[in-house]
Amino acid sequence: MRPVAERWLWPLALAACLAAAGFASVHARLDINWDLKNYHFYNAYAFLEGRLGWDIAPAQLQTYYNPLLDLPFYFMVQAIPSPRIIAFAMGTTTGVAAFALLRMLALVFPKGQADRALWIALAFAVGMTGSMGRSVIGSTMNEWPPAMMLMLSLSILAASLAARGRATIAAIGVAGLVTGIAVGLKLTYGVFGLGLMAAVAASGTRLERMRCVLAMAGFLFVGFLASYGLWGATLQEHFANPFFPHFNAIFKSPWWEPVDYFDQNYGPRDALQAVFFPLILARDYKLVSEVSFRDWRLGALFALAIAAAIKYLARGRRDPFAPEWKFLAAFTLASYLVWLKLFGIYRYLVPLEMLAGPLIVGCALYLVPGRQPRRVAVVILAVLLIATTRAASWGRVDFRGAYFDVAVPDVAPRSLVIVGPYEPMAYAIPFFRPDARFVSPWNNLLHFTQTNLLSRRIREVIDRHPGAIYTLDFRGQDSVNAALTHYGLARDDGSCLPIRSNLDTSAMRICRVHRVKPS
Repeated sequence: MRPVAERWLWPLALAACLAAAGFASVHARLDINWDLKNYHFYNAYAFLEGRLGWDIAPAQLQTYYNPLLDLPFYFMVQAIPSPRIIAFAMGTTTGVAAFALLRMLALVFPKGQADRALWIALAFAVGMTGSMGRSVIGSTMNEWPPAMMLMLSLSILAASLAARGRATIAAIGVAGLVTGIAVGLKLTYGVFGLGLMAAVAASGTRLERMRCVLAMAGFLFVGFLASYGLWGATLQEHFANPFFPHFNAIFKSPWWEPVDYFDQNYGPRDALQAVFFPLILARDYKLVSEVSFRDWRLGALFALAIAAAIKYLARGRRDPFAPEWKFLAAFTLASYLVWLKLFGIYRYLVPLEMLAGPLIVGCALYLVPGRQPRRVAVVILAVLLIATTRAASWGRVDFRGAYFDVAVPDVAPRSLVIVGPYEPMAYAIPFFRPDARFVSPWNNLLHFTQTNLLSRRIREVIDRHPGAIYTLDFRGQDSVNAALTHYGLARDDGSCLPIRSNLDTSAMRICRVHRVKPS
């Protein structure tokens, strides 16, 4: 029988990770990021109330994202009056991810290794203090829930490799299902699904690699269907594209333009930048983020990995590496390369920030000879990486009252509200009368001059609406007037009333609109 201390070690570690993450989330304060105000709260409400065919793009492009990840937050806001408790609960996914990382560290730094506890502590500290991970803890930006699922998958596969020298079909099945669910909940995690397929193909005979890749692909697909199938079928039914509006060059839905939608604002600008991108992105954050940050983890890993590869080749490839190390290295490299090609948005790399911890420590241990020099080198490197990290910020405020303190003026029954362009305002919609209808003719998806079915549907709704019409926009921003003129409408400026909100300093307003008689 194992000693009592050993039996309770991992349950206590899990409890500590959950508590630390929860308190860190509360310490980060109330999350008020752009995406929350635009769609994370509205999408859950719209899904539960069946508004997909009623409102038209009030949360812009993001109106049509899978809402399942947003449901827990929405339910907590409805059920829990304290935003601090909500923030603590939102941090638990970070705690589970941290626990999964800790389990992996116990595998890749095995018992009996000199200074094992030190290496685990340093790798954990570096992995859990990355800029993006710290920035989005407790946030509705939904980076941590799929990161949690991915880290659990990686820990399962690493355990199989450490125990048997290969990934068993059972481990591949569980990891593939869990990661597939994460991909379905947040499509950007397809990067890591491809990374897993590449990683399980990194060792074994050709036949074994083929079997592992096929098995991983199959389980990933099943997991993806479990979390995305319902939403994909809903989008297919409404818009003839299960990923609407993405990949519309393939599906050619008449509801939007026949093009593929990808954000091309981020990533390397030329081939030279692409090669040295891990070093460049920490110096020029605008290549990978809309808000400033600093993080040298990927740059340090890039330099150390190249040095380790040179040493390995110089020694005639004689140095043995445990299969779990090969797996994590292959996963990180493959995922990074796919991310570089498809997105280049640093916020999506929370899992690679975490894995940078063990990989940086592992590379340093391989490169530096001697026990004492290793201690000094790894401690200095870890301290420098942590100390130079600067977290990003997408908006936080102090806790005060309810999570949402929003009060909207009364509007007429069965009214139509035209949402102004680009500003994130859909979070206020759940506080209006449920029979009000919201349309957004000008946003990051649509322009009122387009002729696709979505724009034509907005025109039809506005032209045929028999009741009161309003605009929802921001004080001092009259850009909505161009859209109103296009539809033969004009705003009654004297009718504007403010909307109280703790998320945007009460900048929103609602104004009556009248039809303009043709001259």
